[in-house]
Amino acid sequence: MANYKVEEISAPKLDLGEGPHWDGKSQSLYFVDMFKAGVHRWDYHKNKTFSASVEGCTWVSFIIPVKGRSNEFVVGDGTRLVLITWNGTSDKAKIVKVIADLGEAGQSNRFNDGKADSKGRLFTGTMKAEPFGNPFEINSGKFFRFDARGVKFVEQFDKVFISNGLAWNDKTKKFYYADTGAYDVKVFDFDDNGDLSNRKTFYDMTANTTDPKEAPDGMTIDTDGNIFLAVFHGSKVLKISPSGQLLQEIMVPAKQVTSVAFGGPNLDELFVTTAGQPFLEPQGPQAGATFKVSGLGVRGFPMTDVDL
Repeated sequence: MANYKVEEISAPKLDLGEGPHWDGKSQSLYFVDMFKAGVHRWDYHKNKTFSASVEGCTWVSFIIPVKGRSNEFVVGDGTRLVLITWNGTSDKAKIVKVIADLGEAGQSNRFNDGKADSKGRLFTGTMKAEPFGNPFEINSGKFFRFDARGVKFVEQFDKVFISNGLAWNDKTKKFYYADTGAYDVKVFDFDDNGDLSNRKTFYDMTANTTDPKEAPDGMTIDTDGNIFLAVFHGSKVLKISPSGQLLQEIMVPAKQVTSVAFGGPNLDELFVTTAGQPFLEPQGPQAGATFKVSGLGVRGFPMTDVDL
């Protein structure tokens, strides 16, 4: 097993760091501070982070560049998908327009993780918004594919507690999905439209940990088909084989690990976001930091911009 190195990058410590997206064009990592409606860009070669607030947004749960458009991004804000503009250096980002809204039926929920598949289709899910109840106890969330041409959400499934990590294996036509409140990762088949079927349990956290607080969060996949799963309250990232076998625990000096993304010039470094807000217990000095893990001996796939 390769010897790995974990370094904190030069970035602010965040209440709820989330949604890491590696942009190969700018050699930058984009990520968000969800509760503060903050967006961040870490410049790889400068080791410097530029931060902005999104005027008019209450939450920002993810940020993904838009294909073919400079300085434009899709973000999740409550029940809205919003197009914003940001030059990557200023301290303010502005709303261009609201692309779509879940409407009255989803008002007590909010978007959580979102990501584009290799064809640029946006997938995102919801969870009970914290002011309206405990999302670990209420499975009111849903998971959607966003149809950009029809400008509508296509529901894939419901009864979701906390919609979280997502990853695709294009070779095997498998889609992996974490529901934090269900404490598991599920695997689906997907068709040419991206629609999902044949749901099965891939990795059950409750059967693989002695700490009931540990929960699955964000995830990514390497070129060998292994899943890298952030473990909230676990201070670690799990490397899991395509057959569901735990291969490695990658330890991180922060308890509340939220998400992961491969990046760097060779896509062989794993970026890890964490949360500083003490959800269940006091946190350590590096809580809310963003980390770079090198020396894992694996590579990820390029991340995809949203095709609008």
